[in-house]
Amino acid sequence: MANGIMELMLEINNRMMTAFYHVDTDSFDNLPVSKNELKNIDMNRKISDPDYNNFRFLSFEEINHKDIMSFYVREVVYDKEQRKALFNVLRRHNFVDAFVEKLKELGLYDDFEMVCGDIYVQIFQEWADENGLNF
Repeated sequence: MANGIMELMLEINNRMMTAFYHVDTDSFDNLPVSKNELKNIDMNRKISDPDYNNFRFLSFEEINHKDIMSFYVREVVYDKEQRKALFNVLRRHNFVDAFVEKLKELGLYDDFEMVCGDIYVQIFQEWADENGLNF
């Protein structure tokens, strides 16, 4: 489960990305309503407040990939060249995908997943608890 949660959260890789969880389809996507609701949508209907089916997922800022990734490099990566390469990637504006690719290139992705997967799961669980969702 941790692997899937971390991958989901790594897909939130920039400030413009918004994702939603839909209870009725038990799925995440970038639509504010579920595909079931989209089929039968009444454009004149007021969106219910609160909406118990569609939940905005965490934003890029709320996940704070940079802190998690920096922690990993500082605390786990001891090879000086690898550290330098990873920190250089973190200086970019859009760094998430490039960081993951660099981890894979250096053979560190599985280690990153083992070390940081629990951090992503904890963030995910806090979001779920705040929204009354049980996974």
